[in-house]
Amino acid sequence: MEAIKKIAEVASAVGFQAGVPAADVAGQLVSFLYANPEHVERFMREGAELFVDGTIQPEWGGLTYRAGNGEILSPADLRDRKDMVRQ
Repeated sequence: MEAIKKIAEVASAVGFQAGVPAADVAGQLVSFLYANPEHVERFMREGAELFVDGTIQPEWGGLTYRAGNGEILSPADLRDRKDMVRQ
């Protein structure tokens, strides 16, 4: 329950600052944390800092999302388009 509360708090703050829906940010957080459970403890401590330092990015998530052009993409699609390799 604490993780859900933290996700909602961070999503609300980041969404407000970025001018985007908090639900979209929450989805990105869940996607990222699902694919990268090693970052859960750090997220619980530092919250939005993981966005600031570039740790949380859509291409490192694990769930599909709607791109700006309306396409439904997986993070792997985005990595391929950006020619990115997981380190």
